[in-house]
Amino acid sequence: MNESFVVGLKRDEMLRRRSTVRRVRTISGGFTLLISLVGLALSIWLTFRLGGSWIMGMLMISCMVFLFATSLVPFVQRDKLKRWYTGTDLPPYALRMTAAALELGVEGAPAPVVLPWPAVVGFRGTRKLGQPILQVVVQPGVTAASPGVSGLDQPAVGALLRRSRRVKTAGIYSVASLDQPVEAIDQALRYFSNGVAAVAR
Repeated sequence: MNESFVVGLKRDEMLRRRSTVRRVRTISGGFTLLISLVGLALSIWLTFRLGGSWIMGMLMISCMVFLFATSLVPFVQRDKLKRWYTGTDLPPYALRMTAAALELGVEGAPAPVVLPWPAVVGFRGTRKLGQPILQVVVQPGVTAASPGVSGLDQPAVGALLRRSRRVKTAGIYSVASLDQPVEAIDQALRYFSNGVAAVAR
């Protein structure tokens, strides 16, 4: 019997999240741009008001020019992200659990990440930008070359890997974008992993 538990993605919610990310980048870039322009104008005005203190004035102007340049970065990133979103479809599912492994669908990755149960600690429930998310936590020392592991070496997956002193995560999922509740995911984790993995909150 090929029993499995699949957690899908709510397409509307995922598209809304993509739009929110672009909007946040635009707002933050616009705010920094406005501050840099005001600061640059004040620096030029103060330079002429200071009279003989040209060195101090030029330092202030240089700082504001640097801030102006950095304020353009979010707009460039937003445009790159828009092109990436346009060319990247959503994975067919977020998670798939079988008796053998946990499979993760990752945006931009052509193949799922496959993690055998001995490599999985479980999920960690946390919040990011005020939104509840689930992070997949793998055992220390697990790499793309570990037995039974596949898909960890994909570039899109590598961008998601986060290291800390105690845990390593291999995927981040917004709870609102999943079509199964956290309680059902926790029960399925415990069932398919024989109690090895669970959702930690």
